[in-house]
Amino acid sequence: MIEIASQFGGRGYLIDIGVFIFSFFLISSLINAKKWRLIFSLFTALFITLQLISLYSTQSFIGYQFYTHSNIRSISSMLSLFTPYIIEIVLFSLTLIYLNYYSIYIINKVSSIIISKTEKRDFIRKVITITVVCLSFTAVYMKGRFTDDTKSLLTLFYKNTENFKEVLNSNKIADYVTPDQIKATAGKNIIVISIESLERSFLSQKHASLTPNLNRLKKEWSYYDIEQNVGSGWTSGSLYTYLTGFPAFFGKYSYAIFENAYDSQISSISHVLKKANYKTIYMNGNTNHSGVIDMLDTFNFSKVIDVKSIKKTGNESEYGIRDKDLFELAKDQIEKQENSNSPYALFISTTDTHFPDGFYDKRMESVISKKNSNFEFMVAAVDYMIEDFITHLQKNNLLQNTTIYIFPDHLKMGDPSLFKNTGNRGLYLITNADNNLNPIPSEKQYQIDLPNMILNGAEIKHNLKFLTDYISGDKDKYLRENINNITAINTTGFSRRNSRKFIIPKISKHYNKYKKDTLRYIAHAGGTIDEYTYTNSLEALNLSYSKGFRIFELDILKTKDGKYVAAHDWKKWKSMTNYKGKTPVNSGDFIDYAIHEKYTPLDMKRINEWFIKHPDAILVTDKINEPKLFAKEFIDPNRLIMELFTPQAVKEGINTGILSSMPSQNVLHNMDYEEIIKLGIKHIAVSRFFIAANKELLKKLKEKNIKVYLYHINMDGGVVDSGMDENYVTKYELDYAYGMYADKWSFE
Repeated sequence: MIEIASQFGGRGYLIDIGVFIFSFFLISSLINAKKWRLIFSLFTALFITLQLISLYSTQSFIGYQFYTHSNIRSISSMLSLFTPYIIEIVLFSLTLIYLNYYSIYIINKVSSIIISKTEKRDFIRKVITITVVCLSFTAVYMKGRFTDDTKSLLTLFYKNTENFKEVLNSNKIADYVTPDQIKATAGKNIIVISIESLERSFLSQKHASLTPNLNRLKKEWSYYDIEQNVGSGWTSGSLYTYLTGFPAFFGKYSYAIFENAYDSQISSISHVLKKANYKTIYMNGNTNHSGVIDMLDTFNFSKVIDVKSIKKTGNESEYGIRDKDLFELAKDQIEKQENSNSPYALFISTTDTHFPDGFYDKRMESVISKKNSNFEFMVAAVDYMIEDFITHLQKNNLLQNTTIYIFPDHLKMGDPSLFKNTGNRGLYLITNADNNLNPIPSEKQYQIDLPNMILNGAEIKHNLKFLTDYISGDKDKYLRENINNITAINTTGFSRRNSRKFIIPKISKHYNKYKKDTLRYIAHAGGTIDEYTYTNSLEALNLSYSKGFRIFELDILKTKDGKYVAAHDWKKWKSMTNYKGKTPVNSGDFIDYAIHEKYTPLDMKRINEWFIKHPDAILVTDKINEPKLFAKEFIDPNRLIMELFTPQAVKEGINTGILSSMPSQNVLHNMDYEEIIKLGIKHIAVSRFFIAANKELLKKLKEKNIKVYLYHINMDGGVVDSGMDENYVTKYELDYAYGMYADKWSFE
């Protein structure tokens, strides 16, 4: 029983949950109307279930940390981890609903036995019930666990009317150095290894057999105890904190704040590194969670490597690149950077020891013996990977001018029973930095101290001050008492498209020239027909051609039997054709189903026939990432532009000899300007949202006659049909690009 309780935050938390369940049961028994009793039962079952999920994952009731992960992107990216528990969760919720709905009958039965039959029996039952409920809720409140944990949600309702400078002044940090004021000179190269959940307790004597290599480094290198601070107890929160020195409180915005951000007044170590001419590279299995990719964009990382930017090997986990492969990719990156003779900072974020059970990698069985659990096996495996990585650097003399920092991203979530008799739980920093990174040993170091420690350990000279530099005394107490102030700093520190002051743009003086140029407009998915978009149909091609389009984009998928066909995705195709079976379908079935019951679907035979009849037409592909194979199927590679999604595919396209191998926006994270020029890239596809933060790059590309095409037309901050249509983009945004993917356009 004690072990079960520890999985949900301890006995006290489970008692609170029991009180809630019992109280809701009693309240439900007071509701006579069946409809309202059912609604109440559904609501309370959801409340209890979510609280238990929060207790299991964060060891606390629902608070801001839980809120930050309650979005579609985060849930979908990590859903596979919790799949084994879904049945138990559903059964538990249904049981709660059943008990609460029938509580009135159960309580009436019990009261008829306990309370003698009298006219006032019903009244007495209600008085007793209300009294017990009030006393129960009072007991929960007095214990403080629920109220303390829930308190962080108050930041969601915090409204700040000040601008960033006013917020800094009101918090007595008026001399804060913003990115444009940073001065920095290069020191050593930097390698940061942020290890998922591998907290200090794993270095204890109890778990020493799992972490022999980290324990050896702890003795040979410099070691510092680091405490987890409020607002940084999850992976993306930890990342934000060790980059900026601020806990990750963003109020109601959560990580959506980065989705629309185009400028940051909050300084990060990446700004310092950029000022000192470092190349900054971030590596993780999958950055498409909790706003990580958007955060890295906002902080101007030079390159991002994850599952979307490399060719798949078949070894990927449900999440993305496995840690074993991530470290191998890191070795390659370091060799490339060493050969460039420029300073670099490589940030590696592991994943395979993620709560609750990790991502088991069978390949590691050759070097790691069987452990008590899959999670412990992966702890030992990651420890081995780190040792192998460090040894590789040492053997190749790559540590002479490089400082390495190894630390956990946060405490392990979920069941804490592993850490019984391991001492106080916390984090740590292991580094080969020569200088002392904690000049005051008696002062506790927290995650907010990591940015200073990283820069100082690498001997980078800079003028940046972090939040910790303004705190005197108990840092933990300061952070807890200033959550709203930190939220104000974080939320005013980013300029966002949907919140900045609107400045009326000027119509381009080239507008009349742009709108008549047929090579600037790509018929998106064949173009609109009868107000339908994304049909990828023969009729859409014909109509767009008659209107003057000469470049045509088609989304290309592979059927079950390996044939290329034109469709945006199988889900959309099913809705357009009313197909009821499983997808992908065979090519024969694909051809048999008309689009919206009247438009002709396109396979390669029909695509080639159409382009033979229209010799001045150019095909642009989307979705497919196989240039060599597709080029063999298309009638004329000299009229083929392929939007591609990994650096490897872009290079393959160039070597295949098609008209243009066009990198998509995510590939730009892995290519610098010099590499784009060196490869001879002719076209690039980016979102129109890319413009705001990358005007200088777009200007340089234009000077080199590299044609940039914009997508996300008619969208603004996630709002579809926003008025930011083809005409708007032509008037106000084509000065920064060459053309666009257009659903419709008139060249008259």
